[in-house]
Amino acid sequence: MKIKYFSLLIGLLFIQLSYADINKTVLPESGLIEWKLVDNNFELKLVQRLPDQTRSFFEGRGFSKTITRNIANSCVFQTIGRNNSKDKNQTIHVSLKTWFIKINQQRQPIKLKEAWDKEWNEEQVKPASRIAFRWATFPTEQSFEPSGDYNWGMISFGPQPGSVFDLYVEWKNNDQKKSAWIKNITCPVNRKPANR
Repeated sequence: MKIKYFSLLIGLLFIQLSYADINKTVLPESGLIEWKLVDNNFELKLVQRLPDQTRSFFEGRGFSKTITRNIANSCVFQTIGRNNSKDKNQTIHVSLKTWFIKINQQRQPIKLKEAWDKEWNEEQVKPASRIAFRWATFPTEQSFEPSGDYNWGMISFGPQPGSVFDLYVEWKNNDQKKSAWIKNITCPVNRKPANR
């Protein structure tokens, strides 16, 4: 029993649960929702993408309707990471392998680009389409240098449209591990066009 508690204490020393600012905003031009996490130098934005947006994007890059429907219905968000540090020694490192969601009291990993890539054989997805997918998705591993280094791409979190989940995010500020929960993220659903 003592070993278990000792291991827990050691783990807590190495991972600092961040008290990051997390804001939820409805974007006026689209009505989509953005979640923004800010912790000292690290900024992370998650912006809803309508399933139809994602489906159309990948159909335009040569993917089949079946594959684009599967991707589009996997709760895809546009994700933007940035290092706002002015200190040239403050590098931020993100590994999506450490992120996970909690939905219906169950923990599950997010679906990484490498997992999607393995599902498709050469007949299903041509090399040019595969390259487009890799470039359009958020890197699984990324280091952000100081003074505004950033990157963006899509992440598929997995649940069906309309689902609500909590996201555990982990990053390193130099060698210091930090983490935060972003609560009650909603997977977008398609909308009917407004009558004019």
